[in-house]
Amino acid sequence: MSSSAHGAAVTQPPGDLEDKNLPYRKIVGVGLGAIVIFAVSIVWSTLLLRGAEQEMHPAGPPPLPPGVNQYEVGIVNQRMFSLDQRAAQKRLQQMTRLNTYGWLDKQAGVAHIPVDVAMDMLVQEQKK
Repeated sequence: MSSSAHGAAVTQPPGDLEDKNLPYRKIVGVGLGAIVIFAVSIVWSTLLLRGAEQEMHPAGPPPLPPGVNQYEVGIVNQRMFSLDQRAAQKRLQQMTRLNTYGWLDKQAGVAHIPVDVAMDMLVQEQKK
């Protein structure tokens, strides 16, 4: 008996697998069908939304409430962040206070000094 028929392994080249038998037309057809169904669904939902808006507001959109353009309504700040300069002004005040001399309590003799000067004084005290 010859063992060459049973012992020989069938080898395929690395890129030559069963890729040739894939149903590419069906795959592309299913993909295109899904895209068409998605597009039709978008159009349909848009039409439904517009119809519901027409039922809710037949005379057009409602007018804006009276407090919309006010700076503050009740305790709620209405200004856009990009237009609000209060944070920058507060930061400038804080930095000015940190870098200048002044009195905290003149009667008690308590003053504030610039941070750099205070750090230098602390270093000088530590060296002693």
